[in-house]
Amino acid sequence: MPSSASYDPATERWGDDPKLVALLGDQGATGFRALFDSFPEAVGVLWALRGTDGKIEDFTFGYGNPSMLRSFRLPAETPNRYTLVEALPKMRHSRALQAYINSCETGEPWVQEVTYDTPFGDGYMLGTFAQRVAKLGDGLVVFLTDVTHQRRMEDELRNYADVVAHDLRAPLNTMSVLLTLLERRSAEAPAEDVLEMLRESNRRAQELIEGVLDYARLGELRTQRVALGSVLAEVAEDLRPALDDAGASLVTHELPEVEADPRQLRRVLQNLVGNAVKFRGDDPPRVEVSAMPDSREWVVTVRDNGVGVDPVEATRIFGVFSRGRTDADGLGIGLAVCRRVVDSHGGRIWVEPAEGGGSAFRFTLPR
Repeated sequence: MPSSASYDPATERWGDDPKLVALLGDQGATGFRALFDSFPEAVGVLWALRGTDGKIEDFTFGYGNPSMLRSFRLPAETPNRYTLVEALPKMRHSRALQAYINSCETGEPWVQEVTYDTPFGDGYMLGTFAQRVAKLGDGLVVFLTDVTHQRRMEDELRNYADVVAHDLRAPLNTMSVLLTLLERRSAEAPAEDVLEMLRESNRRAQELIEGVLDYARLGELRTQRVALGSVLAEVAEDLRPALDDAGASLVTHELPEVEADPRQLRRVLQNLVGNAVKFRGDDPPRVEVSAMPDSREWVVTVRDNGVGVDPVEATRIFGVFSRGRTDADGLGIGLAVCRRVVDSHGGRIWVEPAEGGGSAFRFTLPR
């Protein structure tokens, strides 16, 4: 595997595919690669791996274009290290593998939409893709169109509609009722509790609108070399009143320099550290921030000793307007902002139970 310092999926190429040359000839294979090397969508070739009975048991990797390598963070040595099922064990005995085999044997194309969030060899597959599979010799050519953004926007639009229909309607209805009450008693001075209810309903409506706008305004990245420790120090100062009020300790381990948008990275850390204080347990909050390198990324961890996250909710809580606890204050936008910022940096974010209790929120940034 290439070192993380030298690995550049935008320029690195898989080696020659002898089976593609055997099928198309030197000139045909060269033309095939020339066509798809600059293709914006991920394109890969798989060759049937047959058992002694002649039946397809697995597939080996043939050609993969740069978009494929870049999308799944695949090193150039992948074809020599894995078969398809070895790289993606979930494929074994799956409907998808049977569909691949059927396409290779019958020539019938297969089209489906699939969502991945799983290791893939030494890389990682993350996102929703429109997948089109067609026969190519004794193998397959696979086209993957990334539709993650479209599906996410569709889901968020549905969530916006739900918010307008429910969350925003509730404070507006309250204000309408209270205004009607005040009109009926126009000769009397309004009671303080009525005014407070009006103020609270107005605050809630404004908070909701600002939260939606804040999420919608997440724009393009302005990346630069930034010290993660310095960003966290600014976050600690911003949250100092809340940390002191909760008797919380913030422990910072050695943190690297990264290529990132410092303003948006600050929002991620502020949301994660703030949530660790907000969703605390019986003991004084303790928040630890650390970073470890893997082959090509930094894995940043924000660990706490709080109430933890139900594993059933571990994916849902990163959706817009989703909250891990229905009795908690807030709009459920903070973790959605974290996910969107991390996604835009080419990383991923998830949560795991922390050893000894609490949660470990982890996200990746390129090295």
